[in-house]
Amino acid sequence: MKKILIVSLILTFMSCGSYTMSTFYVKNTSDREVNFSAAVVKYSQMGPFLLNVPFTVKPNDSVLARKVKMRNDVSPENWFQKFEIFPVDGVEYNDPKESQNWIKTIGKDGNPVYTFKIVK
Repeated sequence: MKKILIVSLILTFMSCGSYTMSTFYVKNTSDREVNFSAAVVKYSQMGPFLLNVPFTVKPNDSVLARKVKMRNDVSPENWFQKFEIFPVDGVEYNDPKESQNWIKTIGKDGNPVYTFKIVK
């Protein structure tokens, strides 16, 4: 019994190390303002709930959409339950649910930074 407890504790501590602080930006390269909303599951004492936050990205600017400890083996497009872009006439958008639209770089702190270029 004692061996099982020790093995489970070791596995628990090893799994904790597989999470990395990750940052998610949404970049607007157009000359028009772009609006979108992103929803994530949050947990509280009353249970999980969907938190939907609206964003505005000014022309040729970017916004921080989320900063979270993320499992290393999860693709960035899966960290938003819902990602809704509000259309602007004459502007074509990339799909946030496609992993190739999230560009991964490494920040000054050594942690991953994912940038979604919202406009094609």
